[in-house]
This record gives sequence, C-alpha cells and structure tokens, in this order.
Amino acid sequence: MNLDPRTLLFSLILTNALMVLGLFVAASGGKRDGMGKWAVAILLETLTWTLIAARGTLPDAFSVIVANGLKAGVHAFVLAAICEFQRRSPPRWQYFAPVALTLLMAAILVDDIRSRFIWIGLIYAFQMALIARALLSDPETRAGRAWRLLFGGVAMLLVVLGLRAFAAMFGHGELAQPQGTATPQPVQILAFIVMMATALLGSIGFLLMNKERTDREILHLAMTDSLTQVPNRRALMDHAERALAQRGGRPVALLMIDMDYFKRINDTHGHPAGDEVLRKVADRLLGRLRRHDVLGRYGGEEFCVIAPDTDTEGALTLAESLRKTIASAPLVIEQGEISISISIGISCCPSNAARELKEVLADADTALYAAKQAGRNRVVCFGPQMAEEAA
Repeated sequence: MNLDPRTLLFSLILTNALMVLGLFVAASGGKRDGMGKWAVAILLETLTWTLIAARGTLPDAFSVIVANGLKAGVHAFVLAAICEFQRRSPPRWQYFAPVALTLLMAAILVDDIRSRFIWIGLIYAFQMALIARALLSDPETRAGRAWRLLFGGVAMLLVVLGLRAFAAMFGHGELAQPQGTATPQPVQILAFIVMMATALLGSIGFLLMNKERTDREILHLAMTDSLTQVPNRRALMDHAERALAQRGGRPVALLMIDMDYFKRINDTHGHPAGDEVLRKVADRLLGRLRRHDVLGRYGGEEFCVIAPDTDTEGALTLAESLRKTIASAPLVIEQGEISISISIGISCCPSNAARELKEVLADADTALYAAKQAGRNRVVCFGPQMAEEAA
C-alpha cells in the first residue's frame, strides 16, 4: 500500500483541528482542570503538522526549527495540563528547558534529518518520561481508569520514537519528506498512526479523567454530611447493609451515639456554636476508631458507628473508650470551652445469627433510650431483658 506523506499529514492536521474545536468548547467553563492547556497543546500540534506539511514551501527556519519547537511545546502543555488537573506545580524548567533545547538542536541539525530524529527524539522521550511520571505519581489520577488511555499513548509514542531513531541511525532507505516523492517507510507510517492515535485517545482519556473526578466529587457530596464531613445517613446505611451482608460469619456491632443536652448548647451559645461542637465531636470520635470502623451522622446530634468483626465485649470496650474520649476534656470552640458528654446504645449481630438492619437499628435505639433514662453519659448494650420488655 503506497501512502503519500502529504495525505498522512493532511489526516493528522484535520483530526487535530477538529479536536481543537471540541476541546476549546469543553474548556469554555473556565475551571482550572487542565482542559484549556490540553486544548492549547492540540492547537500547537495542529500548527506543527501544518508547518511540516509546508516543508519545501516555507523556509526551513519555520518548517524545521519552529515546527520542532512547537512539538516540544505540545509535550510541555500536556504536562502542564496534567499538573493543573492534579492541582500541583512542578519546577518550571520541566516546561521550558526541553523546548529551548529542541530549538537549539533543530537549528544546529537543520540539514541533518537523521541526527535530528535521533537527538530531538531523545528530548521528546525525556518529555514523555516526565508525563508518565506525573500520571503514575498521583494516586487520585490513578483512582479511575481513563488515565490508562493517556499512559498507553505515552508508552506507544516512546516505542515509536525509539524505532524512528533506529531507522534514521541505520539508514534503511530515504526518509520520505512532504516535498518529495519517496514512499514513507513502515516506521514512518507507524509513527503517523501512533501520533494520531495518541492525540485522539489522549484527548479522550483526559476528558474522561475530568469526568471521573467530577463523578467522584458528586458522589462524595451525595454521601457525605456537609457539616462534619463524615458519611451521611444514606452512606451510613449502605455501609451497614454491606457489613451485615459480607461479614462471613463474623459478628458486627452497631453503636448509636447521642450528645447529651445538645439543645442547651444551641439555646445558650447559638447554632453556629452547636455546629462547631458537632464537628469537634466527630473529629474526636474518628480519632478513637479503628481503621475499618465507620462513623456516620445519623441525624441531628446523633452519630452511628458500624464496627465489623466486633462482638459484645469488644463493642462495650469501644463504646466506653468513645464515651471517655468525649467526657475527658472540654471542647475548645470560638465561644470558649464547652464540656459535653455522650450516651451510647449498642446492638450486636452475633456470628451465628442473621438479622435485618432495621432490627439492629431498633435495638441500638432502644439501648440508647435506656442510657438516657439511666442518667446519660453512659453505655448500654441491648440484651435479653430489653428484648422481653420490648415484646
């Protein structure tokens, strides 16, 4: 199959130009999510291939030196887009040094295409390595799957740069130029295909990375209590359902926690003080829980703890530890120090019993009511006597 270099370049230019249009529309929201810089990168790539396509018509200063500098600028803007997406700022030399070095090497090797492919290819490879490191070093970026499209494109481009340098080094035939009639080598055809695929799949991957993060943020907002930043009631019930369904024969405990005389705080110090107390209490409780325990806000001044792999004795120990943590020292808020206590009701699902979540919640609520009736600032575990009274 004979492919004309100008046809291949036209395909690259047309594909990139259409992507530029779509990317600038996607970046028009004004968010600092890297979309604007990514759109600039694809715009520079379109200009790069336009200059290369005009080789023989334009002076080499534009079609060789400026074109290679723009290509290095493409990689610099890709790196800048990824770093902006990750909300971090790497050293500026990572952006500017490769571009300056590329312009210098292109000027020195303007008449030596083989050496240009080798030495400038090394600079491009270094830029690809910086991009790959940025993708791999950020856990949030790797929380989704879309980054793999971008990383795969970087890996393919590194391979092609190596193959192109190899072909240039060992001179397997003349390298086809836009102004010539020579047929492109297989390596050149592969390079065109990979560059087009990298720009296309990379742009799709970057768009999807933004979408994945937006989805995670929306889910976080939907499942997190905005005041205390712990799971809200909906998320808490989901955790509890999973804990009961996936316990594998192990016990599960549920602790219902209520702040004693919380209404007095709102009445005396105002609702902003009450909100601050809720945040402080949530922080203290979280500091005493195990890694696999889940604290959530059940509603109002009530919190709930899901404690997997915890029997009655363990639940009592945990609850007493939480009670002492809150009662041991006053909370320091803007209005001063406030002493507060909590009451806790415990309901356990033994390893040999299958129970519905609504039953476990009802038992914990009954135990919490008993703790309140007994004087507050105490822990009560739902037991057989309560079950008989409830019946």
